[in-house]
Amino acid sequence: MNTIKNTVLMMGISAMAAFSAPALAADAPAAAPAAGGQTFGVVDMNKVMQTTDAAKDIFAQMEVKRKEYQAQISKEEDALRSSEQELVKQKDTLSKEAFEGKRKAFEDKVVEGQKLVQDRKKTLDQAFNGAMGTLRQEAAKIVASIAKDRHYSAVFTEDAVMISTPDLDMTEIVIEQMNKNTKKIPVDWAAAASDASAAKKK
Repeated sequence: MNTIKNTVLMMGISAMAAFSAPALAADAPAAAPAAGGQTFGVVDMNKVMQTTDAAKDIFAQMEVKRKEYQAQISKEEDALRSSEQELVKQKDTLSKEAFEGKRKAFEDKVVEGQKLVQDRKKTLDQAFNGAMGTLRQEAAKIVASIAKDRHYSAVFTEDAVMISTPDLDMTEIVIEQMNKNTKKIPVDWAAAASDASAAKKK
């Protein structure tokens, strides 16, 4: 029988420990502003999505939940280790049929442990994507409000602009307004778990 090193560790605990926020997708490039003296602004959305108070709060919530899930998985791993050790002790005292039955039950538990890791990882991913989507929506509202006040014809993301002058950069004012208006965005764990479960059934 494989040792716990070759079975339980297959659960992929390291995948949970190594969880990190997915890279933010770059916004699609926008069309160049029309000629005729029209003004526009430039905003570094990646910075907004990483450094605002709301963004930091999302990251903190994710870390708390990741540690909670890690503790659950570690507990399951410990239980599996104990089960295997007990099974090894019983190998010489049980009949072949009884031993095979217990070995099969143990292997089923390992599979369940692997599923637990996958489910928790999917929930973390769904929760992060949902919260960051809400954060992006809130940031877009702030950008639109500032653009209206400044009579901008258009606002471009920094990665969509090859060259611009510093006076066009509105990133800091967007961050300042975000920190005033949206300090926290609760992560919807129930919705994330539901979405992860639905995705698993497809």
